[in-house]
Amino acid sequence: MMQNLSMPRSLSSPITAELIRTTTAVGEHYYAAASAVGLSVQEARLLYILSLNPSNMLGLTSALNVPKSTMSGLVARMESAGLVVRSHATHDRRNLLATPTEKGTAMAIAFARDLAKRVSGVLSGLDADERIELANILSEVLAGIEP
Repeated sequence: MMQNLSMPRSLSSPITAELIRTTTAVGEHYYAAASAVGLSVQEARLLYILSLNPSNMLGLTSALNVPKSTMSGLVARMESAGLVVRSHATHDRRNLLATPTEKGTAMAIAFARDLAKRVSGVLSGLDADERIELANILSEVLAGIEP
């Protein structure tokens, strides 16, 4: 006998369903943009974060929400590929900073441009006022979930 598996009530609301569909679609664009420059999603996120501001390992671990061991391996692989360099912070030699190389910065820029182009296409059905309204709403949503 087949069990009736219905969606939980919280997942069946129109706003929740649309939010899930939207994040899935944008996630697919994120993956495609990372793949287009030869990076994994984690590598693309890391390079993008570092291109905005070099960071220590603890900051990166927090920003990407991964364990320290995962971050150490990720940075080591990217360092071997010539995308980042690690160096001791001038104010605290115990602190390692990760910084993108020229090659890493170029890949981060290519990734960001491609992603912006893809996401811009997703938003093409909205006029300028609707885009501003969406940006404001998304800022409020993110303020409730980001640390």
